Amino acid sequence: MLSSGSLDVDWLALGVRKHTGIHVGADVSCHGDERCGRLFRHVEGASRSRELGAVEPFFDDHCHHTYYRCPTRESHFRCGRWNLSYSRRASKESANINQTSPDPLDESAPDAFPRAKWLRVLLTIIPPLTALCFALWYGSILVDDAFITFRYSENLAAGHGLVFNPGEPVLGTSSPLMAILLGLLKLIGVDVLLAARGIGLISVMAVVLICQQLAARPLGAIGAAAVAMCLALHPGLAFTANSGMETGLSMTAVYGTLLLTLRGHYLSAGFAGGAAFLLRPDGALVALIAIGVALLRAPRRAWQPLLATAVVALPWLVYAAVTYGGIVPHSVQAKQLIHPDTPLHILVSNLGHLGYGLGMKILGAFALVGLVFAALRRSEPLLVALWMLLYLAGLSASRIAANFPWYIGPLLPGLTLVAGYGLAGLANLFLTRVFKPANAARLEILRDASFVLLIAIALCFRDGVLRRFKHEGPYGPRVSAYLQIGELLRERCAPGDAVLVGEVGAMAYALPEQMILDSSGINSPAVYRARKADRDRSLAAGIADPPPEGTRAWVLEIVEQYQPRYIATHALFLHGRSIVTNPTIKAAYHRLALDMLDGSAYLVLERSENPSSRE
Repeated sequence: MLSSGSLDVDWLALGVRKHTGIHVGADVSCHGDERCGRLFRHVEGASRSRELGAVEPFFDDHCHHTYYRCPTRESHFRCGRWNLSYSRRASKESANINQTSPDPLDESAPDAFPRAKWLRVLLTIIPPLTALCFALWYGSILVDDAFITFRYSENLAAGHGLVFNPGEPVLGTSSPLMAILLGLLKLIGVDVLLAARGIGLISVMAVVLICQQLAARPLGAIGAAAVAMCLALHPGLAFTANSGMETGLSMTAVYGTLLLTLRGHYLSAGFAGGAAFLLRPDGALVALIAIGVALLRAPRRAWQPLLATAVVALPWLVYAAVTYGGIVPHSVQAKQLIHPDTPLHILVSNLGHLGYGLGMKILGAFALVGLVFAALRRSEPLLVALWMLLYLAGLSASRIAANFPWYIGPLLPGLTLVAGYGLAGLANLFLTRVFKPANAARLEILRDASFVLLIAIALCFRDGVLRRFKHEGPYGPRVSAYLQIGELLRERCAPGDAVLVGEVGAMAYALPEQMILDSSGINSPAVYRARKADRDRSLAAGIADPPPEGTRAWVLEIVEQYQPRYIATHALFLHGRSIVTNPTIKAAYHRLALDMLDGSAYLVLERSENPSSRE
């Protein structure tokens, strides 16, 4: 950004005052509303009427900004440098341009470098392509939770509706829009797993591009490209692309909403905000932000994001209320039961995940500086930072433990953007006070050179995801094992047989015709009620902090109630290491040999033909 009182800005102010008689302040910025266009028509008219050519206003159709150009000097100045105060009494021969406070949520930075269009195009396309190449190199790593949504999509395509078990309406997925989209793709013959990964890859490219556009005004083309490259090289983004989760598409909708809001496209922002809500419940936050910004900046247009959000979200809310008996996904209360935590500990854990590794610690430090600069200057990154803070607050308020990387994934683009803004602010302070460059162009070049540090930070990122989800082939080791167990049981099960599973995603996906009893209770209300009653008994017995897995009592209750044909789990779940020794289980089930897997880690019990005859 050009500094206040730089030689070029001073020269422009003197030139306009000398040739047109219009006084121009040296350090002001544009409101970015209709007054801007009206005033510049007056200024342009004044110049032409006096046959002056020293200062030539023109409008750039590509970036939609009015510039002033001096034919004798290779300098362009965006209209966004000036805050335009238009008086209705002004005539075509006079306009009033005064220095006033900047708009809280609109910032426009001069971007004279680079000027070549081909170079701008190159800077725009390289980061998304880098994100794509890095994600492909990273490899597929579909996580177990993604298969929950996959099963909903398969049932939808098969005509059973958006359900986990046919005939049992339960909203266990928190991403109905993702499930519907995958179901529609399945109907036209696209494999669900392939479609999910394709959506993930396209989404991260879109997120990088949107983040670059968000950074373009405050940081210029070079700074925006550096921010986008830093994000594109983050392992967390590559994981998002390959996980099969809705996170990438949700991030696209969230940051797309913020970008459209900042550009004043409130109707489109409302549609994007509604989509963000249907992709993840926390998307409601960004929809509210779009409506709130419209109320502050253009009250007469505030109905646009409100109406657009309602058009997208209201039909689903009505359908959910009628079909499932409520609009809140059942997964929310189930996760609060199986992954309980306090708000403060959730916040600390999420901040710890964000600060994993040296690269993220450095990025986080710059982000804190960027937050301060954004608050002081009331610039565009402030809106992104506001959403990040609300999102962190929402995660803490959910009382769901921060156990999974896709919970903090949506923060990565915003963190990178605000960190880039902090780096630019520090670079400006350092350069203007230490080097004191002779003109604004040199200052801009030196500042752009500082963005190399963002690329260096990206090379310091550590992959905390792979340390936890170390994978073999396209899946994690547990997911691969569950799919193999599912194939084994599919050959032995009859349609409609009940199967009690530990982790529910991949194994349930591999058994599409069976009734799945989900041990987490996310997709099985009866299991949720049994686990909740078990926890209440523990609390009543004086156990202050019962273990999330509870006691064996709820497992035995579900087995007695449903008498599942099979019990299949990892030893970590369903009290797998001790349940096999229970007399009731031993009398009714026998253990299957799993030659293809580690027999000590996985457990598959088959119900005997005549349980009562077993000792």
